[in-house]
Amino acid sequence: MIRHKSKLWKKAIFISIMAIFLVWTLLPIFIIVTNSFKMPLDISRNPPVFIFTPTLRHYMEALDVGNFGRYFINSVIISVSTTLISVICGSMAAYGLLIMKSKIGQTLSNFLLIGRMVPAITILIPFFSILFAMGLHMSHVGPIMAHSSVNLPFVTWLILGFMKGTPQEVLESSAIDGATRMQTFRVILIPMLTPAIASAFILSMQFSWNELLFSLQLTTMNFYTLPVGIARFVGALTVNWGRSSAAATITMVPIILVGFLMQKHLVSGLTAGAVKS
Repeated sequence: MIRHKSKLWKKAIFISIMAIFLVWTLLPIFIIVTNSFKMPLDISRNPPVFIFTPTLRHYMEALDVGNFGRYFINSVIISVSTTLISVICGSMAAYGLLIMKSKIGQTLSNFLLIGRMVPAITILIPFFSILFAMGLHMSHVGPIMAHSSVNLPFVTWLILGFMKGTPQEVLESSAIDGATRMQTFRVILIPMLTPAIASAFILSMQFSWNELLFSLQLTTMNFYTLPVGIARFVGALTVNWGRSSAAATITMVPIILVGFLMQKHLVSGLTAGAVKS
């Protein structure tokens, strides 16, 4: 009886903690979404109102005055390009480190995440200098290069951890059958790496989609992304809460949909990479 009560208490504590974390996570999203449909007077009311007449005014203003259509296209171009570069190059780099039997390869694989840990501000000025000298600072190239440089070490580390868990007999048997290393990579490893590639895809896109600093400083107004567009609604003295909430909601929806569609692969890929590395 005492043991049963102890289990019930542990279960109740666990559910309470999870409920607190759930509310902590979803409450800001709920506030942003509801504010995007409220009139300005309803947004500023204290205590907040939950029953109101919804309006699409802020969405129309964000899309019209805020040029969010152009920002959305820029975000798609930059995030998709960054993700493809990171996943393709990261997969090949991980395979190279896997088959490299020297101590140099093993040492490099242990220090892959250093590239992700470097503060973004420290590489901003060198990137800007290089892009300005090459005449590429007024294009999508700057954010794509910067995002790829940050994503690539993480993607390589993630996929390499998954590769190390694949049976070596499979690679050896393909070599015995006469397959080259690139044929083994394309035909054998790629199908086996689907969960890891899906995880790398969604995490790379999420970073690039939400990144602000590089997207603001390494290009011009015509190539700004959605996070930069949201920041433009924040003034020195006032904040347009309606437009910024509508803009934030527009920004959240695509990446949330991609996350839900690839959720199964994301979880299995992260788990496999963490356990098998």
